[in-house]
Amino acid sequence: MREQKKEVVTNVREAVLPAVALREVQEFLADRFRDRSVRIYEAGGGSLSILPLSSLNNPTISVVDIDETQLRNNSYADTKILGDIQTYVFPPNSFDLIVCYNVIEHLTSVDQAIRQFHHALAPGGLVFIGAPNPESLFGLVTKYSPHWFHVWFYRVILRHKDAGKPGHLPFRTVYHPIVSPKALLDFCEQIGFEAIYFNLYIGSNYTSIRKTRPVVGWLVSVALNLMNALTFGRFNLAHGDYHVVLQKPVASAMP
Repeated sequence: MREQKKEVVTNVREAVLPAVALREVQEFLADRFRDRSVRIYEAGGGSLSILPLSSLNNPTISVVDIDETQLRNNSYADTKILGDIQTYVFPPNSFDLIVCYNVIEHLTSVDQAIRQFHHALAPGGLVFIGAPNPESLFGLVTKYSPHWFHVWFYRVILRHKDAGKPGHLPFRTVYHPIVSPKALLDFCEQIGFEAIYFNLYIGSNYTSIRKTRPVVGWLVSVALNLMNALTFGRFNLAHGDYHVVLQKPVASAMP
């Protein structure tokens, strides 16, 4: 591996909950773009942004999403495009920051989408990807269970009454091989990105179930502790989500 990879900011801490992890990466991004105009592309951005928009100086935001309902409900984007982020092509040097949050797990061609990001990003620009970890307990269950079960889980266990309806979670999950954190980092390095931030943290589904269904959450905790013990501490199956920030070097071209 290239020497730059040693500079990745890495956090794998038991106490890091989803809200804390999101706040940390928001602060990281805000610091990088403070006092700068920033062109943002939210890939599969839908109707809500997880960016600290109030902390950014005069951002211009483009959103591409395949869900017409989500785009219609989007109230903050300057440009809204109904399209597929795996195939939609922007001109080179179009954006300073690309955000793809809880999207890549639903794509059949994650590699193609990330190549499009690299193409559209300005030299020195950043890509922020947030995704579930398919090697966690909830990731494994999601990967090997049917979509109807995911809808049932959201409606009954997490108490999201609109789950499965148009524009509402959960969306169909694919889990392309490079959605796994290590595979994603390796692929992104191969096409010319440098990883500058990585955080693997307690999964949002795990924390949600503990809050909405305490008894079920306790049973899941017991099961997790048992399974983690069987791995002799090599894995923590509660680490269900991750954040990665990638940078396109100033002198970079697609291979």
